[in-house]
Amino acid sequence: MNKTDFLEVASNLTDSQLALILQRSGWERFGGQDGLYTRWRPTPSAPPTDSLLLPQNQDMEDFGALFVQAIAKAWTLGDPKVRSILARATSIHVLGDEVKFEKEAPTRRGTIQWTAGEDLYSAARKTMVVAAKSRKSKAAYFGNANAYLARTFLESVLMGQTEEGSYVITAYIPPEGVFTEKKPKPGDTLPLFGRHTGRDVTRGMVEVLQATREAVDHYSDTGSTHGFLESVQRGVCYEITQAVRDLVRGSDGAEISAEFSEAPDLFGTAVSDPYVVEFTPSDYPVLETAGNFLAATARPQRVTVLGAVTLLDRPLSGRPGVVRLDVLSGTTARKVRVRLKADDYDIAVDAHRDNLALRVTGRQEVEGRFYWLYDPESIELVTIENADRMSRKSTLIQDVLFNDDQEM
Repeated sequence: MNKTDFLEVASNLTDSQLALILQRSGWERFGGQDGLYTRWRPTPSAPPTDSLLLPQNQDMEDFGALFVQAIAKAWTLGDPKVRSILARATSIHVLGDEVKFEKEAPTRRGTIQWTAGEDLYSAARKTMVVAAKSRKSKAAYFGNANAYLARTFLESVLMGQTEEGSYVITAYIPPEGVFTEKKPKPGDTLPLFGRHTGRDVTRGMVEVLQATREAVDHYSDTGSTHGFLESVQRGVCYEITQAVRDLVRGSDGAEISAEFSEAPDLFGTAVSDPYVVEFTPSDYPVLETAGNFLAATARPQRVTVLGAVTLLDRPLSGRPGVVRLDVLSGTTARKVRVRLKADDYDIAVDAHRDNLALRVTGRQEVEGRFYWLYDPESIELVTIENADRMSRKSTLIQDVLFNDDQEM
Protein backbone atom coordinates (compact mmCIF):
# COMPACT_ATOMS: atom_id res chain seq x y z
CA MET A 1 0.00 0.00 0.00
CA ASN A 2 1.57 3.30 -1.05
CA LYS A 3 1.31 6.81 0.40
CA THR A 4 -1.51 7.80 -1.93
CA ASP A 5 -3.54 4.88 -0.61
CA PHE A 6 -2.97 6.01 2.98
CA LEU A 7 -4.21 9.46 2.04
CA GLU A 8 -7.32 7.90 0.55
CA VAL A 9 -7.98 5.89 3.71
CA ALA A 10 -7.46 9.02 5.81
CA SER A 11 -10.03 10.87 3.73
CA ASN A 12 -12.56 8.12 4.43
CA LEU A 13 -11.97 7.67 8.17
CA THR A 14 -12.16 9.71 11.36
CA ASP A 15 -9.75 9.46 14.29
CA SER A 16 -12.49 7.94 16.43
CA GLN A 17 -13.13 5.27 13.81
CA LEU A 18 -9.43 4.38 13.68
CA ALA A 19 -9.38 4.16 17.48
CA LEU A 20 -12.33 1.76 17.33
CA ILE A 21 -10.56 -0.35 14.70
CA LEU A 22 -7.48 -0.63 16.93
CA GLN A 23 -9.52 -1.39 20.04
CA ARG A 24 -11.54 -4.16 18.36
CA SER A 25 -8.34 -5.63 16.94
CA GLY A 26 -6.80 -6.08 20.38
CA TRP A 27 -4.51 -3.05 20.47
CA GLU A 28 -3.76 -1.42 23.80
CA ARG A 29 -4.14 2.28 24.48
CA PHE A 30 -1.46 3.81 26.66
CA GLY A 31 -0.42 7.32 27.45
CA GLY A 32 -1.48 10.41 25.54
CA GLN A 33 -3.33 13.59 26.45
CA ASP A 34 -7.13 13.79 26.27
CA GLY A 35 -8.32 16.01 23.47
CA LEU A 36 -4.90 16.13 21.78
CA TYR A 37 -3.69 12.60 21.07
CA THR A 38 -3.67 8.98 22.22
CA ARG A 39 -0.96 6.32 21.92
CA TRP A 40 -1.58 2.72 20.85
CA ARG A 41 0.49 -0.48 20.60
CA PRO A 42 -0.44 -3.91 19.19
CA THR A 43 0.61 -5.77 22.38
CA PRO A 44 1.58 -4.71 25.90
CA SER A 45 5.13 -6.03 25.31
CA ALA A 46 5.65 -4.17 22.04
CA PRO A 47 8.73 -1.89 22.03
CA PRO A 48 8.20 1.89 21.99
CA THR A 49 9.07 1.98 18.28
CA ASP A 50 6.14 -0.35 17.55
CA SER A 51 3.45 2.11 18.57
CA LEU A 52 1.51 4.90 16.95
CA LEU A 53 0.34 8.36 17.92
CA LEU A 54 -3.30 9.05 17.03
CA PRO A 55 -4.17 12.78 16.90
CA GLN A 56 -7.57 13.92 18.17
CA ASN A 57 -7.61 17.68 17.73
CA GLN A 58 -8.55 18.44 14.12
CA ASP A 59 -7.80 22.12 14.66
CA MET A 60 -4.08 21.39 14.82
CA GLU A 61 -2.22 22.41 11.68
CA ASP A 62 -0.45 19.07 11.43
CA PHE A 63 -3.49 16.92 12.23
CA GLY A 64 -3.78 15.62 8.65
CA ALA A 65 -0.14 14.61 8.38
CA LEU A 66 -0.17 12.93 11.81
CA PHE A 67 -3.37 11.07 10.98
CA VAL A 68 -1.91 9.71 7.74
CA GLN A 69 1.19 8.59 9.67
CA ALA A 70 -1.03 6.83 12.22
CA ILE A 71 -2.86 4.94 9.46
CA ALA A 72 0.48 3.94 7.86
CA LYS A 73 1.75 2.65 11.21
CA ALA A 74 -1.49 0.72 11.83
CA TRP A 75 -1.15 -0.89 8.40
CA THR A 76 2.52 -1.79 8.98
CA LEU A 77 2.16 -3.11 12.54
CA GLY A 78 -1.35 -4.53 12.29
CA ASP A 79 -2.41 -8.06 11.47
CA PRO A 80 -4.38 -9.03 8.34
CA LYS A 81 -7.65 -8.17 10.12
CA VAL A 82 -6.56 -4.56 10.66
CA ARG A 83 -5.36 -4.24 7.07
CA SER A 84 -8.63 -5.69 5.71
CA ILE A 85 -10.68 -3.15 7.68
CA LEU A 86 -8.50 -0.28 6.50
CA ALA A 87 -8.81 -1.52 2.92
CA ARG A 88 -12.58 -1.70 3.35
CA ALA A 89 -12.62 1.99 4.20
CA THR A 90 -11.62 2.76 0.61
CA SER A 91 -14.28 0.55 -0.98
CA ILE A 92 -17.44 1.46 0.93
CA HIS A 93 -19.62 4.28 -0.38
CA VAL A 94 -18.16 7.01 1.75
CA LEU A 95 -19.47 9.69 -0.60
CA GLY A 96 -23.03 8.92 0.39
CA ASP A 97 -25.98 6.90 -0.83
CA GLU A 98 -25.17 5.79 -4.35
CA VAL A 99 -27.78 6.01 -7.10
CA LYS A 100 -26.94 4.81 -10.60
CA PHE A 101 -28.89 5.72 -13.72
CA GLU A 102 -27.92 3.16 -16.35
CA LYS A 103 -28.78 3.12 -20.02
CA GLU A 104 -28.03 0.27 -22.41
CA ALA A 105 -26.72 1.98 -25.52
CA PRO A 106 -26.20 0.29 -28.92
CA THR A 107 -22.72 1.78 -29.23
CA ARG A 108 -19.16 0.88 -28.26
CA ARG A 109 -18.52 0.11 -24.59
CA GLY A 110 -18.36 3.20 -22.42
CA THR A 111 -19.92 5.45 -25.06
CA ILE A 112 -23.39 6.68 -25.88
CA GLN A 113 -25.00 8.73 -28.63
CA TRP A 114 -24.86 12.38 -27.64
CA THR A 115 -28.62 13.00 -27.60
CA ALA A 116 -29.18 9.74 -25.69
CA GLY A 117 -26.61 10.93 -23.14
CA GLU A 118 -28.50 14.21 -22.76
CA ASP A 119 -31.68 12.22 -22.16
CA LEU A 120 -29.90 10.15 -19.51
CA TYR A 121 -28.72 13.27 -17.69
CA SER A 122 -32.22 14.76 -17.96
CA ALA A 123 -33.74 11.56 -16.55
CA ALA A 124 -31.36 11.54 -13.58
CA ARG A 125 -32.02 15.18 -12.76
CA LYS A 126 -35.82 14.93 -13.08
CA THR A 127 -35.92 11.79 -10.95
CA MET A 128 -33.97 13.41 -8.12
CA VAL A 129 -36.12 16.55 -8.33
CA VAL A 130 -39.29 14.47 -8.03
CA ALA A 131 -37.83 12.53 -5.11
CA ALA A 132 -37.13 15.78 -3.25
CA LYS A 133 -40.42 17.51 -4.12
CA SER A 134 -42.51 14.51 -3.10
CA ARG A 135 -41.06 14.69 0.41
CA LYS A 136 -43.03 17.89 1.02
CA SER A 137 -46.26 16.90 -0.71
CA LYS A 138 -47.71 14.58 -3.32
CA ALA A 139 -49.20 15.86 -6.55
CA ALA A 140 -50.14 14.54 -9.96
CA TYR A 141 -48.37 17.55 -11.48
CA PHE A 142 -45.78 19.58 -9.58
CA GLY A 143 -44.81 22.33 -11.97
CA ASN A 144 -42.82 24.86 -9.91
CA ALA A 145 -44.16 23.63 -6.56
CA ASN A 146 -41.66 22.72 -3.80
CA ALA A 147 -38.82 24.25 -5.82
CA TYR A 148 -36.69 25.39 -2.86
CA LEU A 149 -36.46 21.92 -1.36
CA ALA A 150 -35.54 20.39 -4.73
CA ARG A 151 -32.93 23.04 -5.52
CA THR A 152 -31.10 22.83 -2.19
CA PHE A 153 -31.14 19.04 -2.37
CA LEU A 154 -29.62 18.97 -5.87
CA GLU A 155 -26.88 21.37 -4.79
CA SER A 156 -25.70 18.76 -2.25
CA VAL A 157 -25.54 15.83 -4.68
CA LEU A 158 -22.21 14.79 -6.22
CA MET A 159 -21.95 13.38 -9.74
CA GLY A 160 -19.57 10.45 -10.12
CA GLN A 161 -17.78 9.03 -13.12
CA THR A 162 -19.43 6.80 -15.69
CA GLU A 163 -18.58 3.14 -16.12
CA GLU A 164 -17.68 0.95 -19.06
CA GLY A 165 -20.34 -1.09 -20.78
CA SER A 166 -23.74 0.42 -20.22
CA TYR A 167 -23.53 4.18 -19.89
CA VAL A 168 -23.99 5.16 -16.26
CA ILE A 169 -24.51 8.39 -14.34
CA THR A 170 -23.72 7.97 -10.66
CA ALA A 171 -25.12 10.28 -8.01
CA TYR A 172 -23.89 10.40 -4.42
CA ILE A 173 -26.47 11.71 -1.96
CA PRO A 174 -25.36 12.74 1.56
CA PRO A 175 -27.50 10.53 3.84
CA GLU A 176 -27.16 12.82 6.87
CA GLY A 177 -27.68 16.08 4.96
CA VAL A 178 -30.71 18.05 6.14
CA PHE A 179 -32.95 19.96 3.73
CA THR A 180 -35.81 22.25 4.70
CA GLU A 181 -39.03 22.92 2.82
CA LYS A 182 -38.69 26.68 3.20
CA LYS A 183 -35.64 28.93 3.19
CA PRO A 184 -34.78 29.71 6.83
CA LYS A 185 -34.31 33.31 7.82
CA PRO A 186 -30.86 34.45 9.03
CA GLY A 187 -30.37 33.32 12.60
CA ASP A 188 -33.19 30.78 12.52
CA THR A 189 -32.56 27.26 13.77
CA LEU A 190 -33.62 24.27 11.68
CA PRO A 191 -37.34 23.58 12.12
CA LEU A 192 -38.53 20.43 13.85
CA PHE A 193 -40.99 19.79 11.03
CA GLY A 194 -40.58 20.30 7.31
CA ARG A 195 -37.02 18.98 7.30
CA HIS A 196 -35.79 15.94 5.42
CA THR A 197 -32.50 14.06 5.26
CA GLY A 198 -30.73 12.90 2.14
CA ARG A 199 -31.52 9.33 3.18
CA ASP A 200 -35.23 10.26 3.31
CA VAL A 201 -35.01 11.52 -0.26
CA THR A 202 -33.17 8.43 -1.49
CA ARG A 203 -35.73 6.11 0.08
CA GLY A 204 -38.51 8.26 -1.38
CA MET A 205 -36.90 7.93 -4.80
CA VAL A 206 -36.97 4.14 -4.52
CA GLU A 207 -40.66 4.25 -3.55
CA VAL A 208 -41.57 6.54 -6.48
CA LEU A 209 -39.75 4.36 -9.02
CA GLN A 210 -41.24 1.14 -7.69
CA ALA A 211 -44.72 2.68 -7.77
CA THR A 212 -44.14 3.84 -11.35
CA ARG A 213 -43.02 0.36 -12.38
CA GLU A 214 -46.14 -1.16 -10.82
CA ALA A 215 -48.41 1.41 -12.48
CA VAL A 216 -46.86 0.71 -15.89
CA ASP A 217 -47.38 -3.03 -15.40
CA HIS A 218 -50.98 -2.44 -14.30
CA TYR A 219 -51.67 -0.43 -17.45
CA SER A 220 -50.07 -3.12 -19.63
CA ASP A 221 -52.34 -5.73 -18.03
CA THR A 222 -55.59 -3.75 -17.92
CA GLY A 223 -55.28 -0.78 -20.27
CA SER A 224 -56.35 1.47 -17.38
CA THR A 225 -54.55 4.60 -16.15
CA HIS A 226 -56.24 4.28 -12.76
CA GLY A 227 -53.08 2.71 -11.34
CA PHE A 228 -51.19 5.94 -11.95
CA LEU A 229 -53.81 8.00 -10.13
CA GLU A 230 -53.87 5.56 -7.22
CA SER A 231 -50.07 5.86 -6.99
CA VAL A 232 -50.01 9.67 -6.76
CA GLN A 233 -49.84 9.30 -2.97
CA ARG A 234 -46.69 7.21 -3.45
CA GLY A 235 -45.05 9.99 -5.46
CA VAL A 236 -46.07 9.09 -9.00
CA CYS A 237 -46.59 12.26 -11.02
CA TYR A 238 -46.37 13.75 -14.49
CA GLU A 239 -42.71 14.63 -13.95
CA ILE A 240 -41.61 11.08 -13.12
CA THR A 241 -43.25 9.77 -16.30
CA GLN A 242 -41.18 12.31 -18.23
CA ALA A 243 -38.01 11.28 -16.39
CA VAL A 244 -38.43 7.59 -17.18
CA ARG A 245 -39.35 8.40 -20.79
CA ASP A 246 -36.03 10.22 -21.12
CA LEU A 247 -34.30 7.22 -19.56
CA VAL A 248 -35.60 4.60 -21.99
CA ARG A 249 -35.74 6.73 -25.16
CA GLY A 250 -33.18 5.49 -27.68
CA SER A 251 -32.00 2.68 -25.43
CA ASP A 252 -31.93 -1.12 -25.43
CA GLY A 253 -33.14 -1.02 -21.81
CA ALA A 254 -32.43 1.01 -18.69
CA GLU A 255 -32.39 0.73 -14.93
CA ILE A 256 -32.01 2.83 -11.83
CA SER A 257 -30.35 1.34 -8.78
CA ALA A 258 -29.93 2.75 -5.28
CA GLU A 259 -27.50 1.47 -2.68
CA PHE A 260 -27.52 2.97 0.78
CA SER A 261 -24.17 4.00 2.20
CA GLU A 262 -22.91 1.89 5.07
CA ALA A 263 -19.79 3.94 5.69
CA PRO A 264 -19.98 3.84 9.51
CA ASP A 265 -20.11 0.01 9.48
CA LEU A 266 -16.43 -0.72 8.87
CA PHE A 267 -16.68 -4.13 10.52
CA GLY A 268 -19.58 -5.52 8.53
CA THR A 269 -18.93 -8.27 6.04
CA ALA A 270 -22.28 -8.57 4.30
CA VAL A 271 -23.05 -6.15 1.50
CA SER A 272 -26.72 -5.34 1.03
CA ASP A 273 -28.15 -5.74 -2.44
CA PRO A 274 -29.07 -2.47 -4.14
CA TYR A 275 -32.65 -1.60 -4.95
CA VAL A 276 -33.00 -1.95 -8.71
CA VAL A 277 -35.90 -0.83 -10.91
CA GLU A 278 -35.79 -1.66 -14.62
CA PHE A 279 -37.60 -0.11 -17.57
CA THR A 280 -37.66 -1.00 -21.26
CA PRO A 281 -38.34 0.90 -24.50
CA SER A 282 -41.76 -0.82 -24.65
CA ASP A 283 -42.74 1.21 -21.57
CA TYR A 284 -42.38 4.48 -23.50
CA PRO A 285 -45.92 4.69 -24.98
CA VAL A 286 -47.46 3.78 -21.60
CA LEU A 287 -45.48 6.53 -19.89
CA GLU A 288 -46.51 9.00 -22.60
CA THR A 289 -50.19 8.16 -22.11
CA ALA A 290 -49.89 8.31 -18.33
CA GLY A 291 -48.03 11.62 -18.43
CA ASN A 292 -50.70 13.24 -20.59
CA PHE A 293 -53.40 11.87 -18.31
CA LEU A 294 -51.75 13.06 -15.09
CA ALA A 295 -51.10 16.50 -16.52
CA ALA A 296 -54.68 16.81 -17.72
CA THR A 297 -56.13 15.79 -14.34
CA ALA A 298 -53.83 18.07 -12.37
CA ARG A 299 -54.01 21.29 -14.35
CA PRO A 300 -57.04 23.49 -13.69
CA GLN A 301 -59.80 22.90 -16.23
CA ARG A 302 -63.05 24.65 -16.94
CA VAL A 303 -65.70 21.93 -16.89
CA THR A 304 -69.43 21.45 -16.63
CA VAL A 305 -70.13 18.45 -14.42
CA LEU A 306 -73.32 16.43 -14.23
CA GLY A 307 -73.48 14.30 -11.11
CA ALA A 308 -75.48 12.76 -8.28
CA VAL A 309 -75.27 14.43 -4.86
CA THR A 310 -73.83 11.80 -2.48
CA LEU A 311 -72.57 13.93 0.40
CA LEU A 312 -73.91 17.08 2.06
CA ASP A 313 -72.22 19.02 4.82
CA ARG A 314 -72.54 22.51 6.24
CA PRO A 315 -71.90 23.72 9.81
CA LEU A 316 -75.11 25.76 10.23
CA SER A 317 -78.43 26.04 8.45
CA GLY A 318 -78.55 29.01 6.11
CA ARG A 319 -74.75 29.05 5.69
CA PRO A 320 -72.53 27.86 2.81
CA GLY A 321 -71.75 24.15 2.66
CA VAL A 322 -69.88 21.46 0.74
CA VAL A 323 -71.37 18.76 -1.47
CA ARG A 324 -69.84 15.79 -3.24
CA LEU A 325 -70.99 14.69 -6.67
CA ASP A 326 -70.65 11.23 -8.17
CA VAL A 327 -69.81 12.19 -11.74
CA LEU A 328 -72.05 11.07 -14.58
CA SER A 329 -70.47 13.19 -17.30
CA GLY A 330 -68.38 16.28 -18.00
CA THR A 331 -65.00 15.19 -16.53
CA THR A 332 -62.79 12.11 -16.18
CA ALA A 333 -62.92 12.50 -12.38
CA ARG A 334 -65.12 9.95 -10.60
CA LYS A 335 -66.09 12.33 -7.79
CA VAL A 336 -65.82 16.08 -7.29
CA ARG A 337 -66.44 18.32 -4.29
CA VAL A 338 -68.02 21.75 -4.55
CA ARG A 339 -68.33 24.50 -1.92
CA LEU A 340 -71.68 26.19 -2.50
CA LYS A 341 -73.36 29.35 -1.28
CA ALA A 342 -76.40 28.93 0.97
CA ASP A 343 -79.00 29.19 -1.82
CA ASP A 344 -77.07 26.86 -4.12
CA TYR A 345 -76.56 24.40 -1.26
CA ASP A 346 -80.34 24.27 -0.82
CA ILE A 347 -80.62 23.34 -4.51
CA ALA A 348 -78.18 20.47 -3.90
CA VAL A 349 -80.32 19.30 -0.97
CA ASP A 350 -83.35 19.27 -3.29
CA ALA A 351 -81.36 17.25 -5.85
CA HIS A 352 -80.51 14.59 -3.31
CA ARG A 353 -84.03 14.46 -1.85
CA ASP A 354 -85.78 14.27 -5.21
CA ASN A 355 -83.28 11.88 -6.84
CA LEU A 356 -82.20 14.45 -9.40
CA ALA A 357 -78.78 15.21 -10.83
CA LEU A 358 -76.97 18.50 -10.37
CA ARG A 359 -75.25 20.28 -13.23
CA VAL A 360 -72.49 22.71 -12.19
CA THR A 361 -69.90 24.68 -14.16
CA GLY A 362 -66.60 25.62 -12.51
CA ARG A 363 -62.81 25.39 -12.39
CA GLN A 364 -61.71 21.85 -11.63
CA GLU A 365 -58.49 21.38 -9.62
CA VAL A 366 -56.85 18.58 -7.69
CA GLU A 367 -55.92 18.99 -4.02
CA GLY A 368 -54.24 15.96 -2.50
CA ARG A 369 -56.42 13.01 -3.48
CA PHE A 370 -59.59 14.99 -4.13
CA TYR A 371 -61.04 16.88 -7.08
CA TRP A 372 -62.62 20.25 -6.30
CA LEU A 373 -64.81 22.50 -8.44
CA TYR A 374 -64.11 26.16 -7.68
CA ASP A 375 -66.10 29.28 -8.59
CA PRO A 376 -69.27 27.26 -9.27
CA GLU A 377 -71.95 28.81 -11.45
CA SER A 378 -74.91 27.86 -13.66
CA ILE A 379 -76.19 25.43 -11.03
CA GLU A 380 -79.31 23.59 -12.09
CA LEU A 381 -81.32 20.45 -11.44
CA VAL A 382 -81.51 17.81 -14.16
CA THR A 383 -84.05 15.00 -14.36
CA ILE A 384 -82.46 11.59 -14.68
CA GLU A 385 -84.48 9.00 -16.56
CA ASN A 386 -82.74 6.07 -14.95
CA ALA A 387 -83.76 6.67 -11.33
CA ASP A 388 -82.60 3.23 -10.20
CA ARG A 389 -79.03 3.98 -11.25
CA MET A 390 -79.12 7.27 -9.42
CA SER A 391 -80.40 5.69 -6.22
CA ARG A 392 -77.56 3.19 -6.23
CA LYS A 393 -75.06 6.02 -6.49
CA SER A 394 -76.68 8.28 -3.89
CA THR A 395 -75.51 7.48 -0.36
CA LEU A 396 -75.83 10.37 2.04
CA ILE A 397 -73.29 10.73 4.85
CA GLN A 398 -74.73 13.48 7.04
CA ASP A 399 -72.63 13.19 10.19
CA VAL A 400 -69.18 12.80 8.63
CA LEU A 401 -67.53 15.61 6.72
CA PHE A 402 -65.12 13.64 4.55
CA ASN A 403 -63.59 10.23 5.00
CA ASP A 404 -60.16 9.25 3.70
CA ASP A 405 -61.38 7.11 0.81
CA GLN A 406 -59.52 7.48 -2.46
CA GLU A 407 -61.65 9.62 -4.74
CA MET A 408 -59.56 10.06 -7.85
